Amino acid sequence: MSIKTHWATAALLLSVASSAPAVTLLSAPSFTPSTNAPLAGLLRVTTDVDTRVSVSVADGITSWTRSFHDFGQDHSIILAGFKPNRTNQIQVTVIDRGQNAQVATPSLVFLTAPLPADFPAPVVVRNEPAKMEPGYTLFIIQNRSLKKSYITMLDNRGEVAWFCPTPALADVDVRQLPNGHLFLEEPNPINRFTEIDLLGQTVSRLAAPTNYPVNNHEAIQTARQSILYLSDVSQVVSNLPSSVTNAHAPLVTAAVDDNPIVEISATNGAVLNAWSPNDMLDPNRVTYLTYSFQSSFGVDTEHANAIVEDSSDNSLIVSLRNQNAVFKFLKSTGQLKWILGSPENWSSKCQPYLLKAVGSPFQWCYGQHAPELTPRGTLLLYDDGNCRANPFALPVDDRTNYSRAVEYSVDENKMQVSQVWDSSQKTGDRLYTGAVGDADWLPKTGNILVTYGLISYVNGVHPSAFATNATMARIIEMTHDAVPQEVFDVSFFDSSNTQPTYQGCLCYRSARISDLYPHPLTPVQDLVVSVATGGPILQFSGDSGFTYSVQASADQIHWQSVGNATAGSQPDSFQFQDSSASAMSARFYRVVAH
Repeated sequence: MSIKTHWATAALLLSVASSAPAVTLLSAPSFTPSTNAPLAGLLRVTTDVDTRVSVSVADGITSWTRSFHDFGQDHSIILAGFKPNRTNQIQVTVIDRGQNAQVATPSLVFLTAPLPADFPAPVVVRNEPAKMEPGYTLFIIQNRSLKKSYITMLDNRGEVAWFCPTPALADVDVRQLPNGHLFLEEPNPINRFTEIDLLGQTVSRLAAPTNYPVNNHEAIQTARQSILYLSDVSQVVSNLPSSVTNAHAPLVTAAVDDNPIVEISATNGAVLNAWSPNDMLDPNRVTYLTYSFQSSFGVDTEHANAIVEDSSDNSLIVSLRNQNAVFKFLKSTGQLKWILGSPENWSSKCQPYLLKAVGSPFQWCYGQHAPELTPRGTLLLYDDGNCRANPFALPVDDRTNYSRAVEYSVDENKMQVSQVWDSSQKTGDRLYTGAVGDADWLPKTGNILVTYGLISYVNGVHPSAFATNATMARIIEMTHDAVPQEVFDVSFFDSSNTQPTYQGCLCYRSARISDLYPHPLTPVQDLVVSVATGGPILQFSGDSGFTYSVQASADQIHWQSVGNATAGSQPDSFQFQDSSASAMSARFYRVVAH
């Protein structure tokens, strides 16, 4: 297992840890539920010496423990992960640097309310936690009938563990930042980027440039302290086909919606870069999706919906839904590298960059969403499958169509693309979505998390027999086998609703996050060493998500591993006895996290 970092220094062998008095609680713990995020709240507790806090919660059905590793005397901690409609007993324990613990009595009681009446409640279709990627599923679910949407996190049982109303209905995309906060792009007229915490409170906002308004399909905070996002800019083009069904229709001059990829400073919003797909590709190319939606910026020829950074050659990969294509270009020059898409109707300018399909089976993607680079160097994406043809070939009817996750391998030297995996042979229902969707590689299991976010047909049948416009959302985790096995399937749809006006649900994307909280590597703050029969005993606290090895040295220059620490007597505490110390007069220790 690779070493992630060294945790701060060690202790001198013969300095014996003194017995410390018991910790004193200067104020009884208090808990204030959040207004914006009803399954979270703020815990406060004060102690006479520096302590860390551990919390145990029991709700009559499940129980869980959270440890917080920052030492201090005045603690203000966000607690999240409660379930709706439960009576929660919250037991608070404070632990000092000498591993002395004090349990606060009595326990706190927190009654959570049921989910709101307009919340699209999850229905678990399948759930096999032992085969699933550990963690929580983060997404925004929209009640299309009542025009209400919620940022939501489900645990691996499919139960809601956190939710918060979105600031606006147009907010469809959310992601977790390294600090545990949530990041949203908010399109016109709000036109900004928003960061919120687990109390549902706004931490920061950044206005986007007015000449590059925010498109709600993608925004990424980069390691360069910048934000990459998609925008909308109106451009006038000539010789645009006026029909996608009549090959002899006249060419027209029209405004089109170009979707520049924009990079701005995350500090002040200054524009750093902007790249226009119209400049790189063919602004006159149309598909069956071109006239399906008219934006205020013009004909929707592109409908960009995703950006991927490829650090191997400082390039960007962008998905254009309405071109049925994904393309790659160099950030430094805007030079095209390749286009992944069916080869029909491209201009001579684009022909040299079209990837050639090789191998069998192979199918092109149509109306695709959410490409991502996998650890294998392949490209995984969600293929909606709209029409599965380009003008003027016969389109596939929605009723007989299907959507899928698909994985491609791109050989840039040979300009070839092959299909290495897809989900179309999976167990379970055949699902078709005419819009939205997501496919994510899950790093621990290699499973694939697929978001069928706007299902209009299940096995060729509308989800509702009463409302023909009602759509279902389903989030399915499946194995990466030739015949994928579904291990998690949660549905959002009210099958009991018989109203013809019922519109159902929408989910743009979902992501499996490892935890509600961040797990940064931080230095050990409470390493103590005591002399004992059998060798010195080291005690310290740390994050149970990591493994801790102990290294020893006589001169603090030459270090040698002497073993791994095991669980201690307190939550998230560790201990190690060094039986190899023998009769050395001096010995130093340090702890390394893996």
